[in-house]
Amino acid sequence: MENVHSLGHRIKTARKHFKLRQEEFGAKIGISANRVSEIENGKGGTNASVLIAMCREFPLDPQWLFSGKGKMLAVSDEKSQPGKDIGSLLASLERQIARIGLKESDEPGSVTKVPLYGYAVPAGIPDPATGEIEEYLDIPASWTQNRKNVYALKVNGDSMTGIGIMKGDILLVEAREKARDGQVVIASVNGEVTVKTLCVSNGGVVSLAPENSRYRPIVITPDMDFRIQGIVLAAVRHY
Repeated sequence: MENVHSLGHRIKTARKHFKLRQEEFGAKIGISANRVSEIENGKGGTNASVLIAMCREFPLDPQWLFSGKGKMLAVSDEKSQPGKDIGSLLASLERQIARIGLKESDEPGSVTKVPLYGYAVPAGIPDPATGEIEEYLDIPASWTQNRKNVYALKVNGDSMTGIGIMKGDILLVEAREKARDGQVVIASVNGEVTVKTLCVSNGGVVSLAPENSRYRPIVITPDMDFRIQGIVLAAVRHY
């Protein structure tokens, strides 16, 4: 049974309340139908900018959207929310929102060391990458979701901002050579490394899709040296 207290469930409830398909809902808040589906199903989390867009486009109460408390629709009486503006309220919650979908460790002292590689993986135009380890990060053990072979990379570029991956973020990645359609992956294309959403068409055409309309997908052709290096588990942001 779906967790009725989850952010994804509340977003789905709001979308259905306004009788919109996923592509219609996504178009109004600037994200793809595929991304709406992922958020509603609790995959990848989201960030404050997406929630702000929802509250600006629809009369949703931001406190309900984030926490499930109160009523779904915002009260029209301004006195009921003195001094609170949607943007400032949601922005103040961004640190928590950025980690939606990740569970804090049940044991406060339980951490695992994850190697942070000394190069920035492009979220934009691929650049050559090196394999030097810059440092080891202490990460709550539950953040790795019990996966093995987890490493960290820094993000450079803005092609994945639509799903909350920003320049300077640190990505937690599980080293894998295979991935499913719709997963965010670290991929090597002709020796250059990038982070994108993996897309596989019904006809078997593979492409690496950005989550920013300013960029075009990278269509993988047979003559390319294409390899999956890992799938992204989480994005961590420092404030």
